[in-house]
Amino acid sequence: MDVPKAKQRKEGAKVLRKNKRAAKYNSGGREDGASDRSASELGDCHHGAKEALAEGVPKDAEDLEDQAFRKAAAKRAHADELLARLSKKFCTTLNGKKKLALQDKMMRLLPKCSPMQPEPKVLGSLPTRTNTARGVTVATSLQSSIRTSHLGTGFPLKLIRTPKAATHVLTEPSSAQEDARLRLRQHRFGDSSAAAAQEGSPKDDVALVESGGYGTSEALEKEYLRLTSLPRAANVRPPAVLAVALKLVKAKWLRQPDYAAASEQLKSIRQDLTVQHVRDSLTVDVYETHGRLALEANDLAEFRRCHGVLRRLYAEELPGNPAEFEAYGLLYTQATAATRNTLAMELRLVAPHLLEHSFVRHALEVCAAVRSGNYVRFIALYDGAPRMSPYVMDKLLGQMRLFALKCTTFAYKPLPVPLSYLAAQLGLEAEEEAAELAEAYGAVVDRQERCLVTKASITKES
Repeated sequence: MDVPKAKQRKEGAKVLRKNKRAAKYNSGGREDGASDRSASELGDCHHGAKEALAEGVPKDAEDLEDQAFRKAAAKRAHADELLARLSKKFCTTLNGKKKLALQDKMMRLLPKCSPMQPEPKVLGSLPTRTNTARGVTVATSLQSSIRTSHLGTGFPLKLIRTPKAATHVLTEPSSAQEDARLRLRQHRFGDSSAAAAQEGSPKDDVALVESGGYGTSEALEKEYLRLTSLPRAANVRPPAVLAVALKLVKAKWLRQPDYAAASEQLKSIRQDLTVQHVRDSLTVDVYETHGRLALEANDLAEFRRCHGVLRRLYAEELPGNPAEFEAYGLLYTQATAATRNTLAMELRLVAPHLLEHSFVRHALEVCAAVRSGNYVRFIALYDGAPRMSPYVMDKLLGQMRLFALKCTTFAYKPLPVPLSYLAAQLGLEAEEEAAELAEAYGAVVDRQERCLVTKASITKES
């Protein structure tokens, strides 16, 4: 038995059975003129119709396939029409949530639509509408009407879904709205000058980085405010203006000391130097000036902040007075230390070459006198203290005078001690000051005899 011939007969029988089943369920029959349809008119999907007819396949199979093709084309046309309506509704809807829902429907409907056909050259230059709020690009009404008027030719639609960024884009205000809101806040808080500057000089209203790193303000005095946003070039003074502003602060302090006003101006100068990353001799001068004024005004917390910055500036080998401020740091530590090893920790931060400086040696001798209770040496060092050291030593002077009064009282008991001698021991100039101080500490003073009654003072203290 020839195998290829048997296989051909088997396949032919299978085709006949399939065509009979198709003819059984085909109740519509062929329409007039359908018999004149050739295989070439059906397209590539019917490229085997001629061969099938030659082998005896009934023409009902061709009719069934044509019906399925029409049904699929009708579904695609319906999907194209629905997509056109959704797209039109999408363009007119303003609600963000509804836009997202419509976009989801269009995405699900898109695979059911007809495939895109090449655009004619006439339509190539038609404008398109871009919806930037959702990242969706849709053809204009003219192009859509031409496309959708022929069902089955496809609907042009390009969707780029950005659901996470969509809400942010819808709620984010424009730059004009943000500027208007900022000006409203400035007027509400009384900052009309800043608002006028912002409206009148748009070129200066740029970030400090964009202006080359230096400010453009020429104001010698400026209120100190903590930064809550990037500094603007119009609100920052360049180093040349800051140098003049520092001289103005010094002149006002010498004429009429006002620590609150001077401290505010110095903080403002420090802030402008910091945002411009200026670290030179001017920066050192500003921090040293603020540190000295803080000591004179008994603002030790501000002095400590300035001292910490000055240490970093001195480490960069910038010109200044490191020995002077290291001496102040040692005295401050001795006056405020809660434990005895705090001074040793502070001393380790002092550069070795500064230990032989007169300011540092004076501070170390003061610390040694306080720790050993040598009030005579402390009073002598207090009288010859350099620069601003007496302002720090004032924190130690009270306890040293009390210790001197107790020692003198116990040492000379029961003999009376002249007030002149007591004044010298306490570092005072007048006998009356010594008498008032002794009575303030609880001692007994005989003003007629002008002496300290040691026996009565010890009995009263006990």
